[in-house]
Order: sequence, then C-alpha cells, then structure tokens
Amino acid sequence: MKPLLPAVKKSLALLLAVTLFLSPAHAAYLPSFQPQSRGVWLENTDTNQVIFEQNANEPMEAGYLAKLMTALMTVEYMEANSLDMDQETAALKLYIQNLVYGSANLGGILQGEEVTIRGLLYSMLLQSANEATLMLGDYVGDGSLGHFADLMNQRAAELGCTGTTFADPAGFHDDDPAQNSWTTPRDMAIIFRKVMENETLRTILQARNYDIGPTNRHDSLNQFNYTNAMMSTTSEFYYAPVDGGFISVVSGQNAGIAVMASTSGYSYLLILLETPGGASLADTRTTLYGEAEDLLRWAFDSFAVRTVMEKGQIMEEVPVKYSFTTDHMPLATAETFMALMPTSMDLTSVQYRYDLPEAIAAPVEKGLEVGRLHLILADEEIGSVPLMTTDYIEASKPLVWLGWLEASVHTFWFKFCVLFVISFVVLYSSLLVQIKRRKQRQGKYSRYNAQRKQDRYL
Repeated sequence: MKPLLPAVKKSLALLLAVTLFLSPAHAAYLPSFQPQSRGVWLENTDTNQVIFEQNANEPMEAGYLAKLMTALMTVEYMEANSLDMDQETAALKLYIQNLVYGSANLGGILQGEEVTIRGLLYSMLLQSANEATLMLGDYVGDGSLGHFADLMNQRAAELGCTGTTFADPAGFHDDDPAQNSWTTPRDMAIIFRKVMENETLRTILQARNYDIGPTNRHDSLNQFNYTNAMMSTTSEFYYAPVDGGFISVVSGQNAGIAVMASTSGYSYLLILLETPGGASLADTRTTLYGEAEDLLRWAFDSFAVRTVMEKGQIMEEVPVKYSFTTDHMPLATAETFMALMPTSMDLTSVQYRYDLPEAIAAPVEKGLEVGRLHLILADEEIGSVPLMTTDYIEASKPLVWLGWLEASVHTFWFKFCVLFVISFVVLYSSLLVQIKRRKQRQGKYSRYNAQRKQDRYL
C-alpha cells in the first residue's frame, strides 16, 4: 500500500518521524467551542497526536459508518485471495432486495443484476447504497450476512478495536440496542485510518462520481458521491482541505462522519459520532458538516510544528568518578525535538524531567548517551531526547584502582573470601589453642608419672 500522506508532504512527515515522540493517548487542548457530537476524535496524522477527544472510548451507535469496515474487509479479502475486482461479480439476491425494500439509500441495482466487486464498492462508498453493501457482505461471507458480521468483529479486534461490535455489514438501526452496530470514536479512527491507507479505497472515497458500466440489466449505472458534500465544489458545505470521507445520515437518527483533511503540509483525521439529528435531513447535514468544518478549521488555524528543543543545548551535568581533571560532565541534547503545539502557547510552559545515573566513571568518550530529558506539558509527557556527553575525560589510574577496590568490597565473592579467611583464622587459632592445651596436659601428666616413680623408689 502507498503511504497515507501525499508525496508533497513526505518531507515534513519524515522530519517528524525522526524527531517526534508524541503520545497519542491523551488530548491536551480544547477548542474555543463545545462540540455538539457526543463522540469526537481529532488526530494529526503527521505525528499521530490526538488534538482533541470527547468520550473517545465510549461505545456509540456506528450507523452507516459500519460500511467503512465492510469496504476494508472486501478489499482485504480480494487481495488475500488474488481475486480481480473487475472480473468478480455478485448478483442482487431476492432476500437482500427484501431486506432493503423501502430504503432511501440505494444504488439503483435491480434483482438478479450482476455487478463487479469494484462497482459495488463505488456504489456503497459514493451513494451509501444498502443493497450494494449487503451484496458485498453476502459475497465475502460465503452467502451469510451473519458470518460476515462475525468476520467484521474478528478483524476489528485484530486492528485493536476494544469497543466495537458489528451486527450487519451496513450498520442498520434497530429499536433493540442489541441488534445495532456499536463502535467508539477511537475505534472508528483506527478503522478509517486503515481504509484511507488502502489505495483502492482512498481513490473511491475521493471520487465525485463513477459509471459502473453496462451490466446484464443496465447499459449504464452511474453512481454519484452522496456521502461527502464537503468535497463537492457546488455544495454549500464544500471545504477545500477535505480529501476523503464518509457520513452516516438517516432521518430521525443521530449522524456521524469520518473525514480526512490536508493543507499546508498538515493532515488531520476527524471522527464524529452521535451528532444530534435535526428536524430534517437537511438540518442534520448542516449540523454535521458545520461541526466537522469548525473542528478542522480550529486545528489548521491553531496548531503548528514548533521546535521545543535544539540539538546541542547544554541542559544538565552529571558527577564524574575516577578523574583528577574534573568532577562533573556537562550534558547536551543529542537531537532536535519538534512538536505539534498551539501557535499561541509559550514554550516556557514546557517542563523538564531528567533520567540520569548518579554518576559516570572515567574514561568518558565525547558524544556518549548517558540519559534522557523528558519534556512535560500540562502534566503529560510529549516526548524525550537523549542527553550526551560534551567532552572526553581521561581516567586517573590510581583512582580507577581505588574505585575497583571500593567496588570489589561490595561484591559477593569479596565478602565470601573475607568471611572464608576470617573463618579459617578463627578455626586455625582454635586448633592451635587446643594443641597447646593438650601439650600442657601431657606435660603435667608426664611430670606426675615421673614423681610417682621417684616416690616409689624412696
């Protein structure tokens, strides 16, 4: 698959990949307005930094955004089995036609009509066509939509989705919550990112229209992009930076959107879930598209990549052992650190935390990494840089020897040897004392026997 970023943005992405160590788990910034959507995930895809999140891990109804997972599953199935999307076809079966009867989201496919898999993908992603969606689920699921839903859930778990359960390929709404498809803003961001990384799906989501061509029932079957008015120059919702997206808008229900936008070297991924539905579909679209544009404009206008730490800055020093020439070594940053931050934020707000040894032992080479500097913003670590030595320090042999001796004193074997010697000395001394006492007793006994013999002769 080709990279997510267009070629014109590769230089910035490469620079950030080398220097940026951002944590995407927490959002530290708040927009100047309160989003109406219950779930929000706004992420800078150049740095994988979450700019803003709201109820990011709470399960919410996925709606038609479930079709993004169906699209991903279909393309991955075709690629894994080396199937040609322009040669493989699926026919609209009667049971599928009955399931979508009366639906407003249709692609104009007739019962028994055979359409290529690529054509069905365009119909599903441009017009949110429900019959095309179920035809894909039936094709990949080997004739079973239930089996396909199981495959969707299995793949979601493999991608790292923890709050997602799909009930069917399309995300149909049911009054029984157990029959609905559920996801979280974070999970949908994972799925949508994967979709946009696929060249085939990205091309489809960026298209304005597509002619499926002649079928066994139509001479021409045109599909027009209904699912992202933000890409249409003739729409009141047009927003130039948007380069791919999909919506879930159904009369009388909450709405949702997944959208990607890029401009001036920056790219963002936005997920909105359970955006309040209006009195009409037009009102719902106005709320949905308006909130999406407001959040994207806020991100583009408020954030920029800024240099937080320059390479070579002297930041701290560490004690040095075994050298007569110096007892401290200055430490400098080993690389430049840049972060996506609000343009209005004062860089003095960044705090430092050091991870250093108690001391380093000479000899010390110049440019040796000896610790890390952690950069803290709003009680969250935004990254870290290595700290390196700035000079060469020669060791003093007497101090090195004393240091070896000092270190040896604390080793197990040194303690064992000392204990052994002490024990040997004690035992040997005890043995000498016993021998001396024995000799003394023997001497006394000998003198006693000699005296007895002398007394006997007298």
